[in-house]
Amino acid sequence: MTESELNKSIIADYNAQLPYYEVMQRYYIGDHDLLYFQLTQPKDQIAIENFVSKFIDEEVNYCLNNPISYVSKSGNTDMIKAIDTYLYHWKTNHNAIMMQNFETFGKCYNLSYIDAKGRFCERLLTPLNAIAYCDSDNVPQRFIHFYTKKYDNDRYYDIYYPDGCIEIYRNDGLIDTKTHPFKGVPVSVCEMNNVSETIFSKIRTLQDAYNRILSDQVAIIDSYKNAYLIMTGVSIDDATAEMLRSKGLLALPEKGEAKWLMKDMNATYIENMLSILRNAMFSATNHIDGNEKLQSNTSSLAIRSRLIFLEQRSKAMYDYISDAIYDRLERLFEYLKLKNIEFDVSDIKINFTPSIPVDLATTVNVISQLGDKISNETALSLLNFIESPILEMEKIKKERADLEQIDLDKINGNA
Repeated sequence: MTESELNKSIIADYNAQLPYYEVMQRYYIGDHDLLYFQLTQPKDQIAIENFVSKFIDEEVNYCLNNPISYVSKSGNTDMIKAIDTYLYHWKTNHNAIMMQNFETFGKCYNLSYIDAKGRFCERLLTPLNAIAYCDSDNVPQRFIHFYTKKYDNDRYYDIYYPDGCIEIYRNDGLIDTKTHPFKGVPVSVCEMNNVSETIFSKIRTLQDAYNRILSDQVAIIDSYKNAYLIMTGVSIDDATAEMLRSKGLLALPEKGEAKWLMKDMNATYIENMLSILRNAMFSATNHIDGNEKLQSNTSSLAIRSRLIFLEQRSKAMYDYISDAIYDRLERLFEYLKLKNIEFDVSDIKINFTPSIPVDLATTVNVISQLGDKISNETALSLLNFIESPILEMEKIKKERADLEQIDLDKINGNA
């Protein structure tokens, strides 16, 4: 197969998969299939309670509400400072957006590049606008990024090659070539083992059933389909019926009678069906219903025990994106090497702190009891309000040094 034929095959694969990923995107933003199907009547109201986005956002917030911290296994403070310095211009929610993309599609791409100011950057892409061709070890051998330009109806795409070449196409015609300074294809492929692990795949049918029942009941109440007007001893034509509907007034002869016949639908049955479907979605995704009434024991340990299954799923999802973060750091160090600054990515440990209630008093007590059995850096990494243990240690050293320079005798003398 020639290079051109391989590129055409990859693009064809992208086009074939795109409709499925578009459905996944629609469900995340609340544009569900139910909106495109007519219910009982053409003007039925449709109610959407979006559990897909709820569960995805919960997992992202659970993992990344607290900042990621980096620890050097060898105590290399310069390396931690370099990471903080050269990524300072990134958006604070960069990792959250990456994980949201990953959770929504089961796959995401992180493309490294150097911007016009010479800074190391990363573009977050999804299967909606990119595709990677990987070898048997899942190492990218080719990457294609599709995009459009404002006020331009043409379709553009860039093809990245392992030798550093970038080909730029416009409507399938090559218009330019560039190069990148990274080793191999500068993209991380963050992908679940199976698409069935996605929230979308786990609850799509349950989500549709839940919203259909909910919408049916809203439509019944909204358009009074649960009641019929029975009139006896009087005749009524279409014009009078329309006047009754619009004005709400009814004049009956002396022996005329009007009353409502109500549809008797057991509310408990409907509530139970919605509850069953709701519980099934929470169970399928290992989430818990935060609206449930808590037991008397509301300690951080008790709350964490309720979150154990969510923690297990979130940890598995976080492990996936951790690989992408290590790839990011590896390319950052390639970028720094161009500036004659060398670090080893294997010296980095990435820590994340779940966003759950933490008993700080217990944590501090454990650190105190361990004493000199652990390093100060490791001890500080256990505290979720500290973003960078090494930078925190530097601040402590500086404060102590400033205090030592204060002449207490002069202060006392002035007093």
